Amino acid sequence: MNILRLLVLTPVLAGIAGAALGADSESPVPELQRLVNAQRYQEAVAEATPYRAEWEGDTQFDFYYGLASLEVGGSSANEAVFALERAAATAGNGVLRERARLELARAYFVTNNLTAAENLFNVVLENNPPANVRQNIEAFLQLIETRQNSQEPTFNWTIASVLGSDDNINSATSNGLIDTPLVGQIELNPDGQQTEDSFSNTTLTMAYVYPFTRDRSLSANVSFVHLDNFDTDQFDIDNLRGSLTYGWGNDINRFRHGAALTTVQLDGIGFQDSVALNSSWQRSYGNGWYHNLSGAYSQIRYDDTATTRNSLRDVDQVLFTGGMTKVAGPFTHSLNLYTADESPENSTGGSHNGREFSGLAYSVLYRLNAQNTPFLRASTQDVEHDSTHPVFFNTVRQDDTDSVTLGWFWQLRRNLMITAETAYTNNTSNIPLFDYTRFKYQAGFRYQF
Repeated sequence: MNILRLLVLTPVLAGIAGAALGADSESPVPELQRLVNAQRYQEAVAEATPYRAEWEGDTQFDFYYGLASLEVGGSSANEAVFALERAAATAGNGVLRERARLELARAYFVTNNLTAAENLFNVVLENNPPANVRQNIEAFLQLIETRQNSQEPTFNWTIASVLGSDDNINSATSNGLIDTPLVGQIELNPDGQQTEDSFSNTTLTMAYVYPFTRDRSLSANVSFVHLDNFDTDQFDIDNLRGSLTYGWGNDINRFRHGAALTTVQLDGIGFQDSVALNSSWQRSYGNGWYHNLSGAYSQIRYDDTATTRNSLRDVDQVLFTGGMTKVAGPFTHSLNLYTADESPENSTGGSHNGREFSGLAYSVLYRLNAQNTPFLRASTQDVEHDSTHPVFFNTVRQDDTDSVTLGWFWQLRRNLMITAETAYTNNTSNIPLFDYTRFKYQAGFRYQF
C-alpha cells in the first residue's frame, strides 16, 4: 500500500475543512479529520460508521470517511468508492473537489476499475495540478497501463519435438517364457516382449487465456502429441487433449477448477477416451515456500477391437495430490505425494483392473545461469490391484515402480529452448509377466510463437 499513500493530506485541505466546519461541535467530521491526519484509519472508519445514515451526503464527512475506508482496504475499498463519488460530486470548493477526485481515482484503481481510474486521473491532469501531484498521477497511470496489459487476452502456440532411443517402447518383460498356474510355461509372442526402437515425439500446443480481472481468468488449452517409433508402428501413439480452466485468487492463494477431454489412438486406431474434472489450490508463503493440493475425477474408457474386449479395462479414477515447493537461491525443490483409486466399470469381467496406487516424486532444478538449468527427477510408486488376475488366478497383482530422470534445459533465445534428458525405470511385480526395465534418452527443442 506504500505507493497508494503517495497522495497524503495537505495543510491546505485541513484549513479548508476547518473553515467550512466552523464551530459545529455536533459534527463527527473534526474527529474523523483528526484520526485521518494521524493515519489511524481503522479507528476513523469505526468512528464514522454510527453516523453514516445521518451524515452521508455531507461533503467533508464523505471525504474523510471515504479516505479512511480506502486506506483500510479490503472490502472497505468499495465503500470508499461510493463515499468519494459523493464528495467529488458535491464539493463546492475547488481544492477539495480536485482532492476528492484524486482519491476517487485511487479508489477506482484499488477496486480494479482501471478505465474509470485512468479517465479521472487524466481529468485532474488537465487542471494543471502541482508538480508533485502530477508526478504521482503519472506513476499511477504507468501502473494502470501495466495492469491493463496484463489483463489483455493472450494467445500462443508452442511446438516441442524430440528424437531419442527407447530400449522398451511397450514397457514389457524381457522374458520369453512365463510360468502360469493353469497351463505351466507359455512362450510370449514377440509383440508382448521388450521391444527396442528409436523414436520421435512431437507436441503442438495452443493456449488461450482470457482474464476477467487481475485475479480471475479463463484459459483454454488444446494439445496434440504424436509419438512415432521408427521400426514398428504397433506402438505409435496419437494423443489429443483439450481443457478449459477457471482460475481465481490473489498473490497468496490461487485456485483452479477445470475439465478436460482426451482421446488416444494406438497405431491410428481408437484406443482410449477419458473425461476429467479437477480442482487445485496453491498457497504462497512469501519466503520461497509454496504448497499445493489437487483432486481429480476421471472416467477412462477403452475401445474394443475385433479380437480384444478392451472395455473390460474401463475404470473411474479418483486422484489426490499434495506437494511442497521451495525456491532457495538457484535451486528449486519440489516434493509431491499422491494417491489414487481406480474402480472398474465392469465389476464382473474386469474386477482385476481395479487398483489403488500411491507414490512419491521429488525434483530439483539448478539454475546454473540465465540460460542453463540442469534438473533431476526421481519417483517411486506402489500399486495393488483389487482382485486376482484371470490368468494368474492365485495372485493379486502388486507392482513397485522406481524411476529417475536427469536432464538439461538450455534457453537459447527468449522463445527457443533446447532440451535433453535420460530416464531409467524399473518395475518389479509379484507376477513375472509384468517385470520390466526401461531406459531411454532424447534431445530436442521447444519453440513458442
